[in-house]
Amino acid sequence: MWRRLLGPFAPLVAVAVILGVVIAIGIAIRFAFVTSPDQAATNRAPRIHDTAFEQAATTVCKRYVTLFDTETTLGKTPSNAESAAFLASIAASFDRMVGELRSLPVAAADRPAVDAWLGQWNEYDAYGHQFAAAVAQGAEGPLVAHDKNRIDGLQRDRNGFARANHMSACAFS
Repeated sequence: MWRRLLGPFAPLVAVAVILGVVIAIGIAIRFAFVTSPDQAATNRAPRIHDTAFEQAATTVCKRYVTLFDTETTLGKTPSNAESAAFLASIAASFDRMVGELRSLPVAAADRPAVDAWLGQWNEYDAYGHQFAAAVAQGAEGPLVAHDKNRIDGLQRDRNGFARANHMSACAFS
């Protein structure tokens, strides 16, 4: 019956339908069983139980989100020096934020996980200062090529910890 309706196109339609079904099944499997690298980082992040720390950290991070949204602007065609100063100011703001986070009281049982998270922040901030210096010299390309995977993983893990512990405001991209 289909062959009479579609004539010589029946085999092509059959192949297209089969291909569509296979693709749909593949997409369903992907979403059902495979997680993104960001989701995996959140899933494997240590969990803390100090809700007072989580709330205080969220407050600190929200204040810095507002700072970044309102006080960090750069012109459309910045020079290397302007870009570097902009990046250095962001890194310095992250340094201050981490200092505030480090000063918050944390339950003793959660201190090692929080210290590890803040250590990731320190490493990320140190790279931010290094990147700003490289931009000032117009030499950021080799630095990024060398460190991209490490820094992306560090950022992913740092943000995963924040999301896993109800501190999404502390997950900066």
